[in-house]
Amino acid sequence: MSDTTQPAHHTKHLPVLAYPFNNVAFHLVQRDDGISNGTALWLGAQVLSVYLSVEFKGKSRKTIETGTDNTASVLYDTAHPKAIELGSGIGLMALALASLGYDVLATDTAHVCASVLRSNINANVDLVPGRVHVRELDWGVDPTGWIWDDPVSITSPAPLSRRGGDGRDFLAPPFDLIVSSDTIYDTALVAPLFKTIHALSALSNAPALSPPSSLSHIEVSPALPSKSFKNPTCKPPVIYLAVERRDPTFITAAFRRAGEEWGLLFQRVPEKRLRRAGVGVGWDAGEWEGVEVWRGRWDGVTGAVK
Repeated sequence: MSDTTQPAHHTKHLPVLAYPFNNVAFHLVQRDDGISNGTALWLGAQVLSVYLSVEFKGKSRKTIETGTDNTASVLYDTAHPKAIELGSGIGLMALALASLGYDVLATDTAHVCASVLRSNINANVDLVPGRVHVRELDWGVDPTGWIWDDPVSITSPAPLSRRGGDGRDFLAPPFDLIVSSDTIYDTALVAPLFKTIHALSALSNAPALSPPSSLSHIEVSPALPSKSFKNPTCKPPVIYLAVERRDPTFITAAFRRAGEEWGLLFQRVPEKRLRRAGVGVGWDAGEWEGVEVWRGRWDGVTGAVK
């Protein structure tokens, strides 16, 4: 075991990382099994977790304004804000957000969930104030088939005996935050990833009703709510993506497609802001060269039901 915050490419050989973060140390198992990239730590998760720990410091509770045009508005603090992570890998980013006070739905493929993610979350979740739930989420499954009250998977068919009815509090839309790191590296993944982000954004932009067990009975991309509907959750969630610019043309084209096809509008966080947040402290110059953080949001229009 190593007590380390070294760049991920220096620690791939370590089966267990003792990873200090936000005054705690997460013990994270990783596997170099050749089956999936998601079973080991990558630079994007390291960079994004450090940046958001500063960006979100002291902002882990939501202030909601209630009331109508005819009643006085009241400000109150709700429960923890909710985040969903796509491609959670070994769980660093999900645990980092939970340490900042978020309730986090950590998602990945069935293999990653079973081999590293679920066990890492279970081993560390008592160290953080937020909740972390683990679910399989296959980006290739149409959002109309998503199931939110299954304790194992959002996208795999489940026997009814595994679903709901036990009083469990499942994390489901609306979400306040969507994050993903080290997931834009293959052309075949670009459309499924952004389609998934779009669907989650649209669901989180819908009027807050009781969490659906599935989406088969509602629109996947709901229209913008009426202006007369005073609902504080009717705003698309903020999105943060961390990528490695191994192929500049590919990355540029991916973000262009995100805007043109799904209305997901991103801006790159300047490198100097990342450095001010502490990214790269203690590392040699160039260790995280090419890692970028992008902030975005759905435009609320593209792909919405008319």
